[in-house]
Amino acid sequence: MKRLALPLVLAVLGCAGGITRGAFSLSTPASDAVVLAAVTDRVRSAAPNNLSPVAAIVADDPTQGLVVVDLGSGALLGRVAAALASRPVVAGNLVIGRVTGSIVAWSLQGSERWRIPDEGLDLVGASHDGDRVAVVLGGTGVTHRRGVLQVLQASDGSVVGRTEIAHALGLPTLLGNEVFLPWDGQNLSVLDARTGDELSRVRSRDDVVGFSFREGNAVYYGARALYRLGPESASGTLDGTPHYQPRSDELPGAAPFALDGYTSLRAGVDARERVRLLWRPDPVLPGVVLLHNTVFALYHRDVFALDAQTGTVRWAYVSPQDLAGVAVVRAGLVVIDDHGVASLLAPDDGRARWRQTLPASGPQAVLQLAADFAPTPNTDDPPRALVQSLLEAAGGSDARLLPAQRFATHALAALPGAPATEALVALLTRRGLSVELRAVVGEGLVGRSEGTDAMLEALDHHFDYLRGVDVGPVGLLARALAQAHERRAVSVLVSHLFDPATPTDDLAPIVVALRELGDPSSVAALTDFVRLYHADVGAVAPVGGDEPIIERELTDQDHLNAAVEQAIETIARMGGAPERALLDRVRVHPAAPEAVRVAASRMRDGAVQESPTGEDAASGSDMTFGAPAGRLSPEAINDAMGQRRSEVLACLRNASSRPAQLRVQFRYDGEGRVSNVSVMPVVFQQCVAPIVEQVTLPTTVAVRELGTWICSTAQ
Repeated sequence: MKRLALPLVLAVLGCAGGITRGAFSLSTPASDAVVLAAVTDRVRSAAPNNLSPVAAIVADDPTQGLVVVDLGSGALLGRVAAALASRPVVAGNLVIGRVTGSIVAWSLQGSERWRIPDEGLDLVGASHDGDRVAVVLGGTGVTHRRGVLQVLQASDGSVVGRTEIAHALGLPTLLGNEVFLPWDGQNLSVLDARTGDELSRVRSRDDVVGFSFREGNAVYYGARALYRLGPESASGTLDGTPHYQPRSDELPGAAPFALDGYTSLRAGVDARERVRLLWRPDPVLPGVVLLHNTVFALYHRDVFALDAQTGTVRWAYVSPQDLAGVAVVRAGLVVIDDHGVASLLAPDDGRARWRQTLPASGPQAVLQLAADFAPTPNTDDPPRALVQSLLEAAGGSDARLLPAQRFATHALAALPGAPATEALVALLTRRGLSVELRAVVGEGLVGRSEGTDAMLEALDHHFDYLRGVDVGPVGLLARALAQAHERRAVSVLVSHLFDPATPTDDLAPIVVALRELGDPSSVAALTDFVRLYHADVGAVAPVGGDEPIIERELTDQDHLNAAVEQAIETIARMGGAPERALLDRVRVHPAAPEAVRVAASRMRDGAVQESPTGEDAASGSDMTFGAPAGRLSPEAINDAMGQRRSEVLACLRNASSRPAQLRVQFRYDGEGRVSNVSVMPVVFQQCVAPIVEQVTLPTTVAVRELGTWICSTAQ
């Protein structure tokens, strides 16, 4: 027993010091709070790592290398002529990149310092501290279980320590003699930089670990959420560890909270860099708090500043060019466009306070900036209201920016007040607006009660070829004005109802709006409309006789029939005996489409109750219609359609581009049957339409109504 005592004591001492042999063993337990507290103390006492404010700008053709620029002075520091195979990394006073067969380190002035074999792997990331640099190789995803960690002297590349392991390695952090290394998506190990021994480990039980980095006197890690390393990390849980987790609201392009720490980025244009979230923690404050309490959503050339807690949009910025590099600092947001113009955007309103034309340009700018980087202001853009900046972001003709335009439109619709309504109307009536975005804007107007004057003004414009006036979005405006109970719209809606330039698919929404507004003055116009079009099937007899030729498109005929049906229902609800007598003639008219005849029969046979006296109101409006409303609420539609949502989302599984939402329009009858389904984007029509047609909606007294379902694609 005495012979075992000394080894046992040594083993206990080894455990007390936190050293665990056999790094990356899946059976190694996570460290306790005491060990992690010691690690945190060492981080807190580490010397600051001064960073040069530089940008490594990759050439338009990555095989031509890169240029290093001093962002403090705007001076050119050096050029690297090398065929880059992956995105370079700036690590202290080195630029590290992969060329064929090698990982190469260059000085900021462009001279080669050293190179090592790439071992058939890509460059995942690198971290610099003092006179050393940690380099991780792998880069093909968390499921590719092979990685190499090398700790090297920054000056000459001599090896301090090397570890090759059958695990996927993420973005590392070098701090003194320790390397903080994520691996296999679940673990963060602290390794001895020289021996590779594992000093401590955090194992996530309910989240993913893909990156680590140092900010001031703290080390952060995470993937879908951001954690601050400390004794609480021993819990390995989201709730038990100080963290920040972004809201799950739909963002442009479904931007991830952080880039995949296990998959390398390409040199040059890589869409993953152009669609992402930007943020930076403030280590001075306890817990996990982001600088400016803001998350910046980047989408190619658009930036949205979002409140980190509520997701509310604070401002929007639209760059004239695509943004090649972005970084958060205490002074705001530094952006570099692909024409070589650097700007500092103020964190409170997004105005540019500093601009610098750099001596180089390219599609990719890798930035290294300390948090306190603050160039002297040299410009001051005029202030812009949030509404104005969102309108700019929602407009434009670049088809790539549709997700950002849709996001800006939703943000506009969420703002109260007449200015936001006016901006939505200005957007809705803009020439060249895509069909999909027009639908989103129209939905945003529904339910707004402020700013209806702008809607009415837009309806005052009719198509005029000579003056270059296009057909306006009458149907969408009609729906919005009806929801706002704006009876001033009745006369102008009637004028569009009889305007030959009004598209047939706008006719039914106009009639529905007139019915919902309930103004008796519209009954006469609707009666005339039914009288004119109840038997209009687009059949024209050719000159000289012969069988009639149907010149109207089937969809146009369908829209016209729907409008007549809605008008019939409105007459039955609001009209007097003279108006309802027209329905008797319509339901037996041999030339009327069957759907129109059925609508007239249904309304005459059971939908209208006579007044107690048997006499019609002198005003011509019989409001004793006692059946339940025929139009379903959006909530009722969402409840019914939502039961098939998982099947609908399966249609997007292999899509090259995933929209933030699907807009599904359809027609339904009193029995809840769905037909005439139209899906936007149209690429999903073939798959989604048959699924939606199987939905059964609640029964109503509707003859045939129009419905819309907005299906969010967020998981």
